[in-house]
Amino acid sequence: MRILENLYLYQWTDQRENNCNTVVVDGKVPLLIDPGHLRHVERLRSLIKADGLDPDSIRAVICTHAHPDHFESTLTFRKPGVRIGLAHEEEDFLEKVGRRMYMEHGLNMPDFRVDFYVGDGSLTIGKHEMQVLLTPGHSPGSICLYWPKERVLIAGDVVFMRGVGRVDLPGGDRNSLKQSIQRLSELPVELLLPGHGPAVQGREMVDHNYQFIKTAILPSL
Repeated sequence: MRILENLYLYQWTDQRENNCNTVVVDGKVPLLIDPGHLRHVERLRSLIKADGLDPDSIRAVICTHAHPDHFESTLTFRKPGVRIGLAHEEEDFLEKVGRRMYMEHGLNMPDFRVDFYVGDGSLTIGKHEMQVLLTPGHSPGSICLYWPKERVLIAGDVVFMRGVGRVDLPGGDRNSLKQSIQRLSELPVELLLPGHGPAVQGREMVDHNYQFIKTAILPSL
């Protein structure tokens, strides 16, 4: 579903259809963020086509982290001219822990290769200027993408509407997650797109969401 010019959200709504929120940023270099589980990728491709986009035109895929529900189908988009991005810290985590995690979910870990690393700093995708923020806690190499021009935050599994990412999975760390959420809360955001669940729209609603998380959730982590 198109939510802004050049910005499309494919939201998690039903386990039979998808499993995590996928974002597409259209433009000169079409970017796909978090393609999700392999068993749902054809459904995702059909939704992208329904919006008048061509999934085969994707030229970059970035995963906010490498848990199976975000990363497993990444290689289905790999072909000549398509580059795969991941945080270096997450690649290291995946190599050390990932295979066991995938096996515990009854899955085979993708035979992945990272083409470019994403970490703290600026990122240019076509004509779109974004900022990458390394936000560990849910996993060691979780990243978020902030689009200053549109004031959009693509938050992965760090922060949700009235919720935060789990810290009880391998590599999770509650103190790191608290620090990451504090960092994100300082950004001027009009639209927060989490990795699961509904978006949070409007600066006031985003701020209220962080306030709820800080007072009702973080103290009990």
